[in-house]
Amino acid sequence: MSEAQIATDVARELKTLSSGGLPVQAKAANEADIGQAVKIRPASGKGLRTTVFYLLILLVVYSGWQYRGNVYITPEEGPGYALGIIGGSMMLLLLMYPLRKHLRWARSLGPVRHWFRTHMLMGILGPICILYHCNFQLGSTNGNIALFSMLLVAGSGLVGRYFYTKIHYGLYGKKADLEHLSSDAAIAKSFMDKTFEASPDLQARLQKLERQAVAPLPGFLSGITRVFAVSLKSHWYLITSGPALHQAIRNSTWGAELTAEQRRLYYRQARFYLHAWLGTVRKVAGLSFYERLFSLWHILHLPFFFMLLISGFVHVYAVHMY
Repeated sequence: MSEAQIATDVARELKTLSSGGLPVQAKAANEADIGQAVKIRPASGKGLRTTVFYLLILLVVYSGWQYRGNVYITPEEGPGYALGIIGGSMMLLLLMYPLRKHLRWARSLGPVRHWFRTHMLMGILGPICILYHCNFQLGSTNGNIALFSMLLVAGSGLVGRYFYTKIHYGLYGKKADLEHLSSDAAIAKSFMDKTFEASPDLQARLQKLERQAVAPLPGFLSGITRVFAVSLKSHWYLITSGPALHQAIRNSTWGAELTAEQRRLYYRQARFYLHAWLGTVRKVAGLSFYERLFSLWHILHLPFFFMLLISGFVHVYAVHMY
């Protein structure tokens, strides 16, 4: 690429940044995916709402634990009994999501992502209702079995949620695949190539990391090692790359012609793409590993849920019959 072409690209990108928009390449075809890679804060404040929601959940659980044994809530009657019915119904309704996902006749019942969101919400609120129902205390043998089965399912669901985000674009995005991830990396790298021309050392380090991320793996343990190694290296490179980027922009022929404000804007764009590229490389490094873990999780999660159903029905039957 000639210096004139680079200067033209730089001018175009700086104009986009000055207007407050995303860089041109990010608007090409995979803007949403690149945004997921760098975890852009949603304009609607959705990230903040999610954080507040989880903080409230922790506060509710902590308060219940602190006041466990309170005589105002008993499993046999009143609010405690109602919470047991509500929580048990929520856990039973968790079946609606897999039914909506796999049954042909249910495909007209709204988008899957809404069912998935409801599934996760009930998977959190249901166990909390049950914990308040039992007043955060152990009781009969059948009740304890149902309680621990529920906690096992809830904990398993949180683990599955983590695996899910590792092989999808965000929590409600599409499933990632190697071809799509490679396309995202190419978009980010197309901008970084201009900076690489003035920073061969940084380019060599990042290319080595990319080769490590896509290298064939001999076994499961190698997958664990690669995920952690690539993750640590990528975060370290992002933290320590600032001086190299500044120097590359300052020492290049086209960078020397920019004003201080333009160099600052260009540096911000370079960091954006470096962050996006490293995030994509991390996802590539762990894709096959987390896909395998997610498959194993599916095999275990379903028996846990059926164990919960059986123990829950036995508990309800025993409570009302004896």
